[in-house]
Amino acid sequence: MTPIVSIIIPCYNSGEYLPDALSSVRQYPDKRVYEIIVVDDGSKDPLTLQLLKELKKEGEVQVIHQENQGPAAARNTGVRASKGKYLLLLDADNRIRPAYIDRGIKIMDANPRVGVVYGTPFFFGEAAKKRRYKVKPFDMQLILMHNYIDNCAVVRKQTWEELGGQDEHKAVMGYEDWEFWIRVGTSKYTFHFVDEVLYEYRIRAGSLITESNHADKQLAMKQYIFSKHQDLFIQHHEEVSRKYRYHQKAPFEAFLKQYLRRFFPKKKK
Repeated sequence: MTPIVSIIIPCYNSGEYLPDALSSVRQYPDKRVYEIIVVDDGSKDPLTLQLLKELKKEGEVQVIHQENQGPAAARNTGVRASKGKYLLLLDADNRIRPAYIDRGIKIMDANPRVGVVYGTPFFFGEAAKKRRYKVKPFDMQLILMHNYIDNCAVVRKQTWEELGGQDEHKAVMGYEDWEFWIRVGTSKYTFHFVDEVLYEYRIRAGSLITESNHADKQLAMKQYIFSKHQDLFIQHHEEVSRKYRYHQKAPFEAFLKQYLRRFFPKKKK
């Protein structure tokens, strides 16, 4: 039986957390509905390598090995090997609620224009009470301001393939989901927000997103994304600036204005 949903899990030295992620998927009662694909992105950790070896031997989980290229490349590899018509992206240190699979299937089956289904997270782990983000219905101006949709979403495989998957450029590593959501937002596909806890987001020191939050990496990432979508940012500049003022995000608005002045100077008359 061909699975309906392919669970794509990139793994880089995540053997400590991977069993939790796998266990959360296995709580779904019907194993015929899904397949699990773990893409080892060049792990060196002995615990991780041993766990992957055991998973490969058991045969229930498809394990793919590749040289370290980053999580976007690992997800793209997993999608190419997948058989399901829907994808559920799950980081190796997070967990899903079984309802995520049902919600994704039901919504996408009912509306072929929906390209992404996403829910809200339950935060756990280190400093979980301090670091949170608020998930909202999709809004183009808001997504240009900042990313509020996590990688842990159900994506129509056709959408992923038509848009070319996630960007593997190093500048956007850790924020490849943000750049992908921007592309989805400009496509023929729509987002469907489920205001319900559907996944569990682990907060931990040393994670890729934590490392990506350093100022120099943030600047390089924003410059890359803005350059790639320059026409879109120019088109929505006034609306984005207005919303930044409303949300009192002055530092980011200043960055945007500085970026526009630098890369799109006004032509002299």
